[in-house]
Formats: sequence, structure tokens, C-alpha cells
Amino acid sequence: MIAFSVRRDLRGGVRVERSDAEDTVCGCAMTWDDYVCLGVLVLWLLAALQGAGAFLRGLRFHRRVHEALVRAGDQQDERGRFRFQPKAAVIMPCCGVDEKLEQTVLALGRQRYERYEVIFALESAQDPAYTAIGGWTENQTSPPSRRVVAGLAERRSQKIHNLTAAIAEVPEDCEVLVFADSDAVPGEDWLGHLIAPLQDESVGATTGYRWYTAAGGLAAGIRSVWNAATVTTLDDERLNFCWGGATAISRRTFERIGVPRLWENSVSDDLSLTVALRRAGLRIRFVPQAMVSSSDATTLRAFWAFARRQLVITRVYMPGIWVAGFTLCLNLIIGAAAAAALFFASALGWLGSARVMVAALAGWITILALVAGRSVLPQLAVRKVLSSRGWSWRDFWWDIGGISFAGPLHLMLMLSSLTSRRFVWRNTMYELVSPDETRILGRVTPV
Repeated sequence: MIAFSVRRDLRGGVRVERSDAEDTVCGCAMTWDDYVCLGVLVLWLLAALQGAGAFLRGLRFHRRVHEALVRAGDQQDERGRFRFQPKAAVIMPCCGVDEKLEQTVLALGRQRYERYEVIFALESAQDPAYTAIGGWTENQTSPPSRRVVAGLAERRSQKIHNLTAAIAEVPEDCEVLVFADSDAVPGEDWLGHLIAPLQDESVGATTGYRWYTAAGGLAAGIRSVWNAATVTTLDDERLNFCWGGATAISRRTFERIGVPRLWENSVSDDLSLTVALRRAGLRIRFVPQAMVSSSDATTLRAFWAFARRQLVITRVYMPGIWVAGFTLCLNLIIGAAAAAALFFASALGWLGSARVMVAALAGWITILALVAGRSVLPQLAVRKVLSSRGWSWRDFWWDIGGISFAGPLHLMLMLSSLTSRRFVWRNTMYELVSPDETRILGRVTPV
């Protein structure tokens, strides 16, 4: 390494001389190259541990999905009828006519579940979706359905305002509340699978998850990669959360844990619900069969706005999850980049030796392999659930290829979510002051 010595000259002056003397650590000589390699090793070890953890989560997710599919038969009788069928109200907030809205409305009317009704909640009767839904359901006799007009929200998100208005219209004999999204088309057994685990009193709520497919071009592929990275957290009940597009909760639990109060000034329906369930010590059960495929068109700009909004909401409502994701992302990027830089520096003869070059290459490949494995296992698991409802090998190859850019993309989005708590959602600009305070800043004209 570079060293400096201080010496007194013949005239009594002091001069500093540079030398290439070696330090010793634990009796071993250390050069400048050694210090660099040691630093890279430490960074690599941190990244490798994170990568191994991500791989194990992918493995557990794959096993969890397989076990859920094997046990699914226990929830149904010999005729395929779900054994547990409390009366349910399916509530779907709407804003405008989404690309797949008609398919979603019709799919909700074809559930293989005997006792349920559907409530569509809208801001006003002037919303185009109000008339469209009326036309699609006018000849539908079972299940019963209705449209509820909520009015304009003043201190919370319009989605929560719509949901609250719909819940006020739920009949007294409905035991379970189910929330659905207008742009995600469920399968015919979606409702039965989602409600079945509520038989267990320790389960406070059940949830599915949206699976964005890669069909639709560059922006859709990038969105698919970004979204797929979250799915493995759902298997861990310490980290999972309710997704508002597929959540079921008993009406009694909903009221007992104080969700209506939390929703009074909130912007996020599902994360507020998650917080309430955590405080009550209740479990959130992920139901693989309740996953919903979504392939609506998007652009790079729309994807960025959507992803940033999700991260801003997560940072405000569940900061621990946000910090864990940021740390994982940062460690993987820095560790992999350090190993790659050391490999190229050694290959060009700037640093280290041939052994260092080989070791750095092996370390780099190891991290990439762990990240790729984390992608492969969930993709194969989701294929078992959604192969007939939207999943394709295009999703698989986008996710595997995404290891080349997913890390920096995640990091840029997370850093962007630090810059402001403002975002636009369904043409309304919100500012999150805290989990319990939301400011509505006004309407935004669509671009």
C-alpha cells in the first residue's frame, strides 16, 4: 500500500517521504491491492447474504403455492362446491371505464359461490362507468348487484370514500366483506378460495395479489419485472400485506379493529387495513388461487407514476418494509457492482492478479445466479396458478432478463419516493402528511 514517513533532515527541517512499505495485519503483510480486495469481499458477503435470503424466500414461496394447490381440494366437496360459504358482499370501486372493466364485471357475476352480492361504488352518476355497468348487469338476476354513488371526497382518497359509501349499503345479513379492483379479472373460483381461510379465527383477513403480465411492449415488460419482485414477501406473514384488489375480511373483524376510523383521513385502503390487523395481532393469509392477472396497457411514464405512488404510500404507512426493501436493493447493487469492478480491474491488469480476477468473476456470477433463482422459482409457482388466466413464458423471460436492470430501477424509484409525498391517483393530486392525514390538492387534467 501507499505509506508516508516523516524524517528530519541535516538542517533540522522536516520532510515527508512517500514509500511503498507494507502494513501488517495479524502478522500478514497488507498491500494497497489487499485492502481493495478486502473491501470488495465485505461488500460481496453482504450482497451474497441478501441474495441467499431472497433465493430462500423464492423457494418458500414456490413450496407454499404447491402446498396450497394440493390442499385446495379440502375446501370443496365432491361436486366442487365450497364447504364454507358465509354470505358475502363484493365491493368494487370504479372510476372511468378501464380497459378490462366489462370482463371484470362479468367475471364477478360468474363466481362459483352461492351466497353473495356485488356492489359497484362510484363518485358520481356522471362517471361513464355508471352507465356502462348498468348496461352490463341489467339482465343479470344472480348474484344481485347495485350501484352506489359516494360523492366527492374531501379528506381521504376517492377510493376509500367510495368503499365507505358501499359498506354503508351492505345488508345486515352479509358476514364477509370482499374488496375487488375494477381492472383485474378474477377466475370463477376466486371468491370461494379467498373466503375459505376465514374459517380459522386467527386469520384476520385473506389476500390475493395482482400479477402484471409482460404482454404489451417495453413498458409492460418493465412493470412486470418490478411487480414480480414483491410477490415472494406475501408468503411471509411477518412481511405480507393486504392487496385492495383481492381482500376478504369478516364484517365483525372489520368493525372491531377500527378500520372505518383509520379510513377517515387515509389515502390507502389496503395498507391502513394491514396496519389495523397488525395492531390487533391478527394474521393475513395469502391465497395463491386469489391472484389476479392484469394486462392493461401502460406507458413508461404511467408505470413510473404508478410505481412511485406505491412506494410513497409504503414509505408512509409501513416504513419498516420500505427500509428493508431499500437496504436489500442497495446491498445487492453495491456488492454485485464491486465484484464486477474488481473483475474488470484485474482483467485489465490495474489491480490484483489472475486469482483475484477469477475470484471476482465467481463472486459476481454467484450474486447474479441467486437473483435469477429468486426470479425463476416464483415464476414457476405463479405459472401453476395463472397459466390458464394470463401467465406466459414472456413473463418468465422478462423477469430473468430483468436482473440486468431491475436493481438500478428499484433504487431509482425508491430514491424518487423520498423526494416528495405528493402524487396523482385517478386524476386527483394527494399529499400524505401522515398515515392519519391526507390532503387533497385538487383535480389534475389527464395528459
